Amino acid sequence: MSFKTVRGMQDFLPERAAKKKWIEDTCRRVFESYGFRPFETPIVEEFELLAKKGGAGEAIKEEIYYFKDKSKRELGLRFDLTVPLGRVVASNPQLPRPFKRYAIGRVYRYDRPQAKRWREFTQADFDILGSDSPLADFEILSVAIDVMRALGFRESEFKVKINSRPLLQEIAICCGVENKKIVDCFRCIDKLDKIGKKGVEKELKQKGIKTQILGQLSVKNPENLKLKNPSPLKEIMGLLRLLKKSKLDRFVELDLSLARGLEYYTGMVAEVTVANSPSVGGGGRYDKLIESYGGKPTPAVGCSFGVERLLDSLGGRIKPKASAALFLIPVGDRAVEEAIGIASKIRVLGVNCEMDLMNRGIGKNIQYADKMGIPFVAILGETELKERALTIKDLKSGKQQKVKLADLAKLKKLVEK
Repeated sequence: MSFKTVRGMQDFLPERAAKKKWIEDTCRRVFESYGFRPFETPIVEEFELLAKKGGAGEAIKEEIYYFKDKSKRELGLRFDLTVPLGRVVASNPQLPRPFKRYAIGRVYRYDRPQAKRWREFTQADFDILGSDSPLADFEILSVAIDVMRALGFRESEFKVKINSRPLLQEIAICCGVENKKIVDCFRCIDKLDKIGKKGVEKELKQKGIKTQILGQLSVKNPENLKLKNPSPLKEIMGLLRLLKKSKLDRFVELDLSLARGLEYYTGMVAEVTVANSPSVGGGGRYDKLIESYGGKPTPAVGCSFGVERLLDSLGGRIKPKASAALFLIPVGDRAVEEAIGIASKIRVLGVNCEMDLMNRGIGKNIQYADKMGIPFVAILGETELKERALTIKDLKSGKQQKVKLADLAKLKKLVEK
């Protein structure tokens, strides 16, 4: 009998897992550079909590991993990292404001598996709660841009698209869209990049919605929009000025047709796009979430990256370091006994050291170390035992030198060059 991964799940063998870890570590480093602090929550949550987001209710059972435990409690696997954040903040009003947290973890959705869409995947989230200042929106966008640059994406390879939910709603109202049809209108608009303008126009007509809005969403200068309430436009233009002042505007594009998170976002919305790929991240302002979970009214804004999406987009560009910097090769029984203690001393110095466990010859061990990307090998044979030294070989240059066992600190400097 052979076993396979559960449908919609995937294994990460060491090389790909190392690349994924590098992406997560890079995200973590950027998040912490802005003062975001780590945060963890359980994978399992009460179904009632999961059903509250966006008012999904019972219908969400079709989209998530839902089950009852042995005590007949209704539970589910988290489908994002924001819902647990809302629960924690609602239950802990003593948390400092602003509360800046990041979380990197697995989430689960019962979607139909397809290219670049999995039922289990990893998100890297960062959020600011407690501030309604446009500076908080600006910082979220700034972090998103810095993550993409830190990952090695060039300026021409990615774009952060932004819009404003209140602005989009104001445009819809001014174009004669009825209040009761606004959500349906936005759902159609959200398909522009998938079915094109003609396809969206057809869907709008089928739903009895005026198509005038499509013309307004395509204006090049947003100042030319015909609005009764200019406040939402002023807010998004103010955010764009902050980005321009910081010379980040070249990474950002105002896209009036961006309509993600319809029942969820209350202000700025954002999407991180990469050429020839689904979006790799997205977020926005969600000022009503904490209150919906029984907490005090709390302004909030955040963004989330899909780690696997980033991994797919970066492909072979990621070259993570090997887990070990040195491979220790003992030759003979006496050398093996000595090598155990030597390897321990090398690790204490802060050098990751792997040792031969297969009792192979020097040649095969060097081949293994090279295949694993380990840059140096240390040979301990009869000659080295007599000299109380190691023979260190740089696998890249082929050069060899001796390092005395009494002077292992020299070894640390050597492998860290």
